[in-house]
Amino acid sequence: MGSQELGKTSLLGDLEASLAALGFDVLRIGADPALAPIKYGALRESWISSDRFHQNSSPVELTAILTSELARSSNSVLLIDDAEWLDVASAQALAPLMNRGIVSGVLASAPFRQLTTEQRATSRLIRADARVELQALSFEQVGVLSESILGAYVSPEIISEIFSMSSGITGIAADIIRAAQAANLIEPGADRWVSSQSRLWSVHLEETVERAFAHLSDDAFRLLHALSLAGSMPADRVHAYDPESTILLTHRGLVTMFRDPQGESRISPRPALITDFFRQRRVDVLHLSAVGLLDELSRIPAPPPLSAAATLTESLAARTAAQETHNAGLARYIREEAEQRLALAAQDWRRLPNPPHAIAYIDALLQAGGYQGTASEVIEHTPASSENAVEMLQLALHEQLLGAAGRRSSSRHTAALRAHHADFSPALDAYEMYVRFSSDGLTPEVRQWLDSPASDPVGFSQTVADYIHASTGRVHPLSDAPDSPARIPVQRLIADQTHLITVVRHSALDDSLERLLADPISLLPGDDPVPFLVDSYVRSQILLGLGRLSEARSTLSQALSVGNLDLRFAVLYAAMLRWSAFLHYRDGRTDIATSLLKESRGYPDLRGPMPGMRPEFGDALEVLFESGPRQASERFLVEAQACHDRSFVDASWAMARFAFQLNPTDAALDVLDTLGELQSYAWSTRLSTFARAALRQDPQIFNYISRLTTLSEISTAADFLEDIERVHRDRGTKIDPRYVEAVTEARQAFHMFQEPVAVRPRPEHVSAVESLTPRELEIAPLTATLSNREIADRLTLSIRTVENHIARSMKKLGLSSRKELSTALSSAAIAASGVGSD
Repeated sequence: MGSQELGKTSLLGDLEASLAALGFDVLRIGADPALAPIKYGALRESWISSDRFHQNSSPVELTAILTSELARSSNSVLLIDDAEWLDVASAQALAPLMNRGIVSGVLASAPFRQLTTEQRATSRLIRADARVELQALSFEQVGVLSESILGAYVSPEIISEIFSMSSGITGIAADIIRAAQAANLIEPGADRWVSSQSRLWSVHLEETVERAFAHLSDDAFRLLHALSLAGSMPADRVHAYDPESTILLTHRGLVTMFRDPQGESRISPRPALITDFFRQRRVDVLHLSAVGLLDELSRIPAPPPLSAAATLTESLAARTAAQETHNAGLARYIREEAEQRLALAAQDWRRLPNPPHAIAYIDALLQAGGYQGTASEVIEHTPASSENAVEMLQLALHEQLLGAAGRRSSSRHTAALRAHHADFSPALDAYEMYVRFSSDGLTPEVRQWLDSPASDPVGFSQTVADYIHASTGRVHPLSDAPDSPARIPVQRLIADQTHLITVVRHSALDDSLERLLADPISLLPGDDPVPFLVDSYVRSQILLGLGRLSEARSTLSQALSVGNLDLRFAVLYAAMLRWSAFLHYRDGRTDIATSLLKESRGYPDLRGPMPGMRPEFGDALEVLFESGPRQASERFLVEAQACHDRSFVDASWAMARFAFQLNPTDAALDVLDTLGELQSYAWSTRLSTFARAALRQDPQIFNYISRLTTLSEISTAADFLEDIERVHRDRGTKIDPRYVEAVTEARQAFHMFQEPVAVRPRPEHVSAVESLTPRELEIAPLTATLSNREIADRLTLSIRTVENHIARSMKKLGLSSRKELSTALSSAAIAASGVGSD
């Protein structure tokens, strides 16, 4: 909707369409930097009768003209785009219209720009009665915002910190970026902005935080201060201590709820910048008071189990918080936990630099950041003499890992392991084969090793062999999964990938992918986030295969927001960046897609066998973004063949699928036929047969649909049919009427087969409650004890808004009386929990 420089998106177009659908007469005014110096420039450019707007007219005269124009409609809305670029004269003419209630105004202003003196005057003239905060930014959007402000893309470590500190709030994120630049906490590197700081706090941010909690009551301020010192606290404990302050902080948007890795609901300040503000303050009376409150909270006994209504409310609140803050609370929690472990591990190693302490320190560095810069020093100053061979193997593997990443690293532990624990040497050879396979595929050397891998005491060689077999298409029996996790983290990572690949292959073959999604292996990142990230990657691939693109994008966004680049899952991180870029491009968010693709180019040496793990996938996406589908199809087809030559079967199939969808040809189907010779992709032949029938306009196409047996096959076939029909339309292909009728029947069949399967049955009235919006859920319980005016005062809303929310809630629940609203909500909560009375 405008140049990328102004940061415009399709959001305002969507808003205009929604207002028009509700019966409003929308008048769009587009401000622009080029028009800012011109008196009434924006009005003359946007208004239909602009010939009446003369530069020598006074603002009062122009207000009269606008009033007569707007009198023709009783529901006029001014939608002012880039309001900060309005000239002062236009603002003086428009302000009385909104102040007198003649017209409603929606002002769209980019929050990440510093305002000039004139722009500040304009903003004061056309003040808004209320500020509506749009959905919080995702991790990817914070990256785009950073790039917009700084003029170059930013390292993922900085983006993660900005996302965590801001909790996804646009204006706060922009202030953090500008303050970090002003304080020289970030600096331009060779190809991106980088930072050596673990925190981006600076004194420039104090005013931002103070504005956020202005006019809080003393009790609420003290509670927020205590929460900041603790980082987060159990939600039920905080609510039991001071429910009134907790509700006030919630209504002000100053706290967020999330679930920690153990599943406990916790409350933390939002934005997390508030936490940094209080922690850097000197110790004073307020600090001591907050510490005392923490002590009181720690002595509160655990509250009794929540009532059914509270359980439902908490569930809805937790889900809403997760959607709106994009995992920001959890990301901050994980980071602080990792930093605490890092501090303790560093202290232990400096006190006694032996192998056990070195391993704990290095593992903590992997999770908290700083691994590449510090691990080499730790390994160098750790004695290469240990009777524990497993410890020596872990240090030797870290040497290999740093060497593969291009870092200078000692090989003392590798040499000591081979000299004193020769039976562990095959594990080092296996890791070398793992690295070579990830880069070059099933080369003759890797194949020779795979035919007869040597054994080692911890089974590392067998773990690598199983991984290579699974990646090249073999379907392992599910019973082969080990009973206990591997002791070595990198071995556990490889084994987790093998297990997930195996589970997905079996689920695809017996059409149980939906059950797998309903019961994922790892819902949340625990002490070690790697299993969660591996699961998120595989989960996103399943969702892509089922055509559930928005869920796949959300899964990737949550995974990317967790934290810093960890070398153990670095290739997964780069792959998720590319997949996220592709999905944002599919949804029309080209700016986000381009930013993510730029970021992924920073890891050209990271390679793996699974879809998206090769930089060539990013190259093909770049061709798609810049040159169009036909040229991109050729690049995807080349990459599909390259992956097939290396025995990367999953990546080959994904690339061939894209090549076909962008430009349906027999060449891409030939690759699918070749993959169909493998047991794990036997179903691929059924898809290619269906696609060929559609390409030649076979009127009997429905017969081929009946041969598709799984949901993923049906979803992919539906996509193939849509792409083939698009190409037929674009090329003006003459269509056989019998084929048109067959396609109509096929679409109906696809629609029927793709109906989502409910995870569990729900009572009808519970579904009605869950259809309420978060604001309606907030207002409904208050109707039991408060009048509409009291509700409006408490929630800082107009009475008319409260009345509308209550009316909509009653309509959704099928109620005729306001008094029944809170009762119906409580009854639904009890029914949802399964609690009843005899």
